[in-house]
Amino acid sequence: MSVAGSLPVTAPIPVDGEAARRAAAPLLIGAALAAVVAGRVETLALAAVVALAAALAARARWPGGRAAGALLTSAGLAIALNLYLVPGRSLPLPTVAGAAATWEGLAQGAGFAVRILVAAIAVHGLRAAWPGEQAADELADRARGLERFGVPVRRVRAMMGLAIRFAPLLGDEVRRIAAIQAQRAGRPPRGPAERLERLRAVLIPSLVASLERAGQVGVALEARHYRLRDPERMPRAPWWARLAGWSLAGLGLLWR
Repeated sequence: MSVAGSLPVTAPIPVDGEAARRAAAPLLIGAALAAVVAGRVETLALAAVVALAAALAARARWPGGRAAGALLTSAGLAIALNLYLVPGRSLPLPTVAGAAATWEGLAQGAGFAVRILVAAIAVHGLRAAWPGEQAADELADRARGLERFGVPVRRVRAMMGLAIRFAPLLGDEVRRIAAIQAQRAGRPPRGPAERLERLRAVLIPSLVASLERAGQVGVALEARHYRLRDPERMPRAPWWARLAGWSLAGLGLLWR
């Protein structure tokens, strides 16, 4: 089944950039793992530098406005929660539900927000290094040995491939339904109650449409006698890139 034209993930990459993309992938994975577990500023800064450099080497595009907005919202929520939930020296800010903002909470929240940012940069770069269904093939190839222990690697790979393939279609469907509901309403929502009602009017038809599409895909696969295939043998990254990626992840975990 071809996915050409259905996955606008990244721009076409020339053949001469394949080596750079393949070398960047383990560096990006190592940077993401190091950022998540980093306990020191030095390791977090190193992970940020490696993530930025590898994302540029993989020719990752600048993230869109929605992705950046979601990332900033997550970072802001992390700072706000730590600000009021971590005990310590009080800040001159209003209390919330009897809890006071603290300097220690601000420091922990800022650190957590930076880790989220660095990990998101690494994952965004990995999306360019492994475009489309290549990510599912790469992960399934590395986990093929788990089949002997009963882990359904081929089934998970098929599910990931279908999810990657139909995610853009689901987004288009949600936007189409939202535009129809906005035209039916005749005006923007006013107040929290109307916003929740408008959200429900979009989510329920979107869920129904997704279930219908899933049923259609299942019938089509059965009609074509689709069978799970073994994961493809993917070319490996250079040894130095794999060593650097594992070293970076180990440094973030052990040097705390």
